[in-house]
This record gives sequence, C-alpha cells and structure tokens, in this order.
Amino acid sequence: MSDLEGRKPGQDRNKWRPLAAELRRRIASGYYAPGDRLPTSDQLRAHHKLSGQTVQHAINALRAEGLVVTRPGLGWFVRKPPEVLSLVRRLDLIANGGHGSRAPAFLLGSKNECWALDVVTVVRCELATTLIAAELGVEPESEIVVRDRTMSDSGEVLALSSSYFPRSLTRGTAIEAPDTGPGGVLACLVQLGYHITCHLERVTVGVAEHDEASRFGRSDRPLVFRVVRATSSEAQVLGVIHIVTLADRFELCYELPAAQV
Repeated sequence: MSDLEGRKPGQDRNKWRPLAAELRRRIASGYYAPGDRLPTSDQLRAHHKLSGQTVQHAINALRAEGLVVTRPGLGWFVRKPPEVLSLVRRLDLIANGGHGSRAPAFLLGSKNECWALDVVTVVRCELATTLIAAELGVEPESEIVVRDRTMSDSGEVLALSSSYFPRSLTRGTAIEAPDTGPGGVLACLVQLGYHITCHLERVTVGVAEHDEASRFGRSDRPLVFRVVRATSSEAQVLGVIHIVTLADRFELCYELPAAQV
C-alpha cells in the first residue's frame, strides 16, 4: 500500500490520536486489508510532519487494540482477525441428594462447536488481600485457597482465571486438588452440602496488566475482558473467580431463562 493520502501535513499538531484514528478507519474500510503492510515510520513522519515518538505511540495504540502486528525487520502489518470464540454463560443444574442448585457454567467454545482447552491448574494457600477479603466477606489476611488456571489452545494462551475460597471451607476437600473431579468446584460445593443461591457477575473491559500481557505472550498490552463472579449460599460468599480473556478473541454470550408468566 502507498502512503496515506488526503491529510494536510502538520494537521494533527504532533498528536498521535488523529493518526491512529485515520489508520483505524482505513483498516476498517478495507483500504488496508488483513496482511497488508502499513506505511513505514519514515513515511508517516514525512507525510504528517510528526515525530517518531508520536508515530510509534499511534502504532502502539493500534497494536493494543489487536489491529496491527509488528514483524521485526519487516515493518507493521494489519493483523489477520482470529476466530472469535464465545464465552457462554448459562444456567446448568447441579443435582445433589435429591435437590438441585442452579449454577452458571463457564463454557468456552466457538460459535458453532465445542472448543477444547488445554488447562494448567496451580493451587496454593495464601493470606487474603484487602480486596479479596472484601469480596469473600472475610477478615484481611485470613487464610484462603487460590486456584490459578491458564487456558490455552494450540499453545496460545487465551484466558486466565484465579478462584478464591476461604480455607475454612476447602480444608481437606477436593477443591484443594488440581483436579476436582466431574462438575468442578461447583459440584464439590454442592456435595459438601452448600446450597448455592446466587451468582453475581461483573464484566469490565480494560488494558491487560504487564504481568497478564506477559502470560498471554504479548509484547503489547492488549484489551481484555475482566469477569468477576461471586458465588454465594444464603449465609455466605462461597468463592470468587476472576477471569481475564483477550477481548479480540472472545464475545460474551449470556443465555438466561425467561420468566414464567
């Protein structure tokens, strides 16, 4: 592709946002198609009368959005869009001892078929931070169990999760084992006699922290979905899970039962 056209040199007054916006529009319109090479830093600097730092800032913004990738020694290229996977949230019935407890399953899959994940689970005990203590409804520095999971597909890390539980609830149970058995942690809670009555879920979008970007294998800080779900019985919060997924690889899908009239 040739240099950008139609902008007057110096129009953006050394601001990176107009340049990023123009490149973003041209990518969205197909002017720069997936796999196309973008103009070089020298070309953008000369055409727009910008500093190299300003140009780099604009490119960094597009990289963080997942629109552009850098190929060392070759330049900047429009990223080929990956398959979008569905992060499905729906109610499944977990039965125990003649009664059931409705619990939303955390399902990952493509739009039309199941998606198998490679999951690495690490379990540890630690003292609750002020934030986690508040979410669990326990005293700060109370002993808790943390289940960290890294979820990958074909070697690419796509989702991270950390689950937190009061140690008083998990001590001596399968929740403290990497493999909790069929049904996962929710099934363990039901088998322990807890009646799950509520799931409160919050979803936000933001930029990955530096350690998260490193775990995703990204040199930039990509946009991510953050899902925080608290699972409760009538008497207490049983556990909290923090999920981080790449925003350019997932869509959030909620399947909710209709109210009976």
